[in-house]
Amino acid sequence: MFTPALFEDPQYGTCIRIHVAGGSTHAQDWVTLAQCASAVADGYVYIDRFSAIELRGIKDAEALNQQLQELQLRATAMPVLASPLSAEAKQTAQNIAAELEAAEGGPGIAVIAHDDVPTGAAAVSLSIDGDGALRLERSPLGDAPSATLTPQAAAHHYEEALQGAESLEHNASDLAEPGPIGWLDQHLPAGIVDLGAGVHRGAIPAEFAQLIGQLEVDITVTPWGGLVFHNIAEGDAEVVLRVLAPRGFIFDINSPLLRAE
Repeated sequence: MFTPALFEDPQYGTCIRIHVAGGSTHAQDWVTLAQCASAVADGYVYIDRFSAIELRGIKDAEALNQQLQELQLRATAMPVLASPLSAEAKQTAQNIAAELEAAEGGPGIAVIAHDDVPTGAAAVSLSIDGDGALRLERSPLGDAPSATLTPQAAAHHYEEALQGAESLEHNASDLAEPGPIGWLDQHLPAGIVDLGAGVHRGAIPAEFAQLIGQLEVDITVTPWGGLVFHNIAEGDAEVVLRVLAPRGFIFDINSPLLRAE
């Protein structure tokens, strides 16, 4: 059962922050989030760095909790990051998150494929080699680099790091760049693309969150606070661009709106 952790913000009131394991969400998740934002929050779904989703201005925490039980995504108490373009990395992140469900709070753990998630963004960093082996690259415990781990061992290692240090903090500045944006097809079969999008100030109106849920594609919330829409036929992708671009989704890596506050 998913139990949201509520917190108070002086500007937005009662809020919830959901760390999504590997950033992986399903279309129906966005329909559910849109319904929550409309019914019991301020009307927006917010996305942020470390693959996080927020709802703000919550008016009825009990009703929200009931609605959130419909989410299919795996939520964690701390960020578990993965390359948004690697299905293998995202699955590994979910496996580690499953092992970490009993942990409470703490900094991020990064599962990194193709070196595209900065290692400084997390207290513990991992990589996946060409054979699918999970290797420890960075750790506050000072273990030798490239130690091979299972997801269970990675989760245990992280919990030991939490117990063995007074403060382990992830570095948000390492995720200042926008991440994958635009037409992404080099990692996919011919005729299929992913679409990477930024969102100005991370705020998605509930009606647009409902809209992207109706696309019926898997959507990744990236470590950089963007979205990737997955496995779309090229012709359909052109339509998606035309529909979403006027609604605040940014597909131009050079857009100043990606960095505007």
